[in-house]
Formats: sequence, structure tokens, C-alpha cells
Amino acid sequence: MKAWKLALTTLVLLTSTCLPKAQAISLSKTEVNKSESTLLASSNQIALNDTYWGPERDFSIQMPGSVQENQYRKLISWSDTSQTAYAILHRDMPVQAAYLSADQIREALQTSMRGEMTSTGKIVRSTNLEVGEYPGLELLVQHTDGTTGQYRGFIVKGRMYLMAAVTQGELTTEAVNFFDSFGVYPERVR
Repeated sequence: MKAWKLALTTLVLLTSTCLPKAQAISLSKTEVNKSESTLLASSNQIALNDTYWGPERDFSIQMPGSVQENQYRKLISWSDTSQTAYAILHRDMPVQAAYLSADQIREALQTSMRGEMTSTGKIVRSTNLEVGEYPGLELLVQHTDGTTGQYRGFIVKGRMYLMAAVTQGELTTEAVNFFDSFGVYPERVR
């Protein structure tokens, strides 16, 4: 099984469990838009390291390797060069999430991401991050199946972005460039 399947499984679990596990913050559930549009590529051809834009052009990211899955809220690629799976998922949170303080957002990310990752492996490192003025979290995880995963999550104006790089070996500068290429445009988040 390619590592991108593990990345997909892990990230789907993260997005589906993020709110229920963040019990310290009481938010009501909302319906997720189930449209099947795809993320927008910078060109019609899929090439190595294409820049992808979110459906509302609210974020951009360079995806290493070749795209394996491209849906409205999920993009997964596989790099033969580094034998690494990459993924980005995004979803709208309940309306109240837009009014959370930076500390509350960090608490929600810590509770949900750490809770999910401890069930699939050991957290090696946890780092608070920011993208612009918006808080985020990065985890480095050694999974029980021997893979290593690096995960970042941000909540920007009520929208959650989750990124992952998962490999059997060591993460390379390709993964660093992937995470560093993420740009978010809060004025476009609706």
C-alpha cells in the first residue's frame, strides 16, 4: 500500500474527528458542502510541483510529485523521488469558529490533532505555528506501521486547513518546500 493511502486515511480521520474531540470548545455541527468540484491547478496539465489554488482561491500550495486524488476539499499527490505522500484538506468549521481566540484555536487543534495522532503512533514533536496572524499547529509523528508523518493544521476565519507529508523513510527538503509553499488569503475566505 502506498503511503498516500495512509496519508488520506489519517487526514480523513483528522477532519472527521476534529470537532468531536475538541470538547473544551462547544461548537454546533454544520453540513459540509458536498460538491465534487476539483481544486484548481495552475495549468490543465498535471506536472511536478504544480501550484494549486483552493476552489475560492483562498489558498495556494505546491504539490510535489503526481496527483493521485483531486476533489473539492482534498488533494493528494505522490512523489516517486522521495517516496512521500502529500495531502491538503480543507473544510469550513461551524460559524462560531470564526470568533474563537488564538488560544481557543490552538486548544482545539491540540486536542483534535494530538488525540488522533496518539492513536496512530507516537508524537515526536509538537510546535505552535502561525500563518500570517492565524494560529496553527505542527506535529511530527512516528506511526506504528513505521512511517513518519509531518502534519500542519490552521484555522483561518472559520476554515480549517490540514496538510500532511507521510513517508517510509526520512522527510526531505521536498517536504519542507511543500509546507513552506502554503499561502492563505483570508480576505477570500467566505
